[in-house]
Amino acid sequence: MKLIVFCLLFICDLINSKRTSPPGYNKLKTKNLSECQRCKVLTDSFNYWLDKTSRGKYEGGDAAWEESKLKSYSRSEIRLVEIQEGLCSELKKHQDYCYSLAEDAESVLEKWWFLDNPQSVDLYTWLCIENLQYCCPKNHYGDSCSPCPLSNNQLCGGHGRCDGEGTRKGNGTCLCQKGYTGKLCELCDSNFYNTKSACEPCHKACDECSGEGDNACKKCKTGWEMISGVCTDINECLDPSVCQIGQYCVNGEGTFACRMCDMSCKTCIGEGQSNCTTCKPNSVLWSGNCIDDKQKSDILRNTLRRAALYSGLLLIAFFVFGYSKSLASLTILIIALYMYISEKAYNMSILDVLFNLYLS
Repeated sequence: MKLIVFCLLFICDLINSKRTSPPGYNKLKTKNLSECQRCKVLTDSFNYWLDKTSRGKYEGGDAAWEESKLKSYSRSEIRLVEIQEGLCSELKKHQDYCYSLAEDAESVLEKWWFLDNPQSVDLYTWLCIENLQYCCPKNHYGDSCSPCPLSNNQLCGGHGRCDGEGTRKGNGTCLCQKGYTGKLCELCDSNFYNTKSACEPCHKACDECSGEGDNACKKCKTGWEMISGVCTDINECLDPSVCQIGQYCVNGEGTFACRMCDMSCKTCIGEGQSNCTTCKPNSVLWSGNCIDDKQKSDILRNTLRRAALYSGLLLIAFFVFGYSKSLASLTILIIALYMYISEKAYNMSILDVLFNLYLS
């Protein structure tokens, strides 16, 4: 029995968690709300329950009587009580803030409810801006709700926001969007250029520019150099000392990276075991590979076996030549294709081995 009751309670809690938040509420993401945000949450919740109770009515069979009662119900104390009972309960976040302010502002909300013409001013303006004075009208800020700076009839020239806008906080300065600066966000920031309609970023090679492209740079960023008026990437990997021993250099646009050589290499020029340039003790360098005596013997043995096989195949082609030239040509073609595919499968071809034997 206890298990059934627990399951029912869990289902009820799950259903409650799916309740819808009031319109605009999801825009409030901060963990600790300002007074203005708290007031906005409260008024949104009140309007939510105002809409939820809009169909409330007295029971009766007379349509004219019901219509008359509905008019009185719309601003009745009964409806206000219904709204207050549900107030804040639909919220999934910041519910405690809402309950706290609803309790503090209960008498003020009742005053608005029983105004002669409550539709003349919306609840948010009346409660949050005019009475509690937690918020300011749009494009105003600070204790006295001073107007935010405008340029071309746009807030911060349309390229920023006013510090404290809509609240009793802030100093009203323009907080510019990326790429803009100035008191009214009327200037292009460093490493941006003016296209008359907007501030666009300079080319990635530029530290300062006069227009689009790497040929409009006034200065180059680190990792680039000016050559014939164009910022050109510096290939840091041309300097052999740029990376430590046991690393190889990889150049990128405006930058470079040092990466570890294969474990078999002492020094290298690239990734993998076939790009070694010098070897550790007890190893020798053959075609970019660092090998020890055993590996060398295995390579020589395998090379001799392949050489013997290829020689035997070519001998067969020679004997075929005595019977049919056309058949011999086809045989040689097949043998050549086989030799090519076979040699591709090995790190060192027969020619590589012979060349390394010659050098050693």
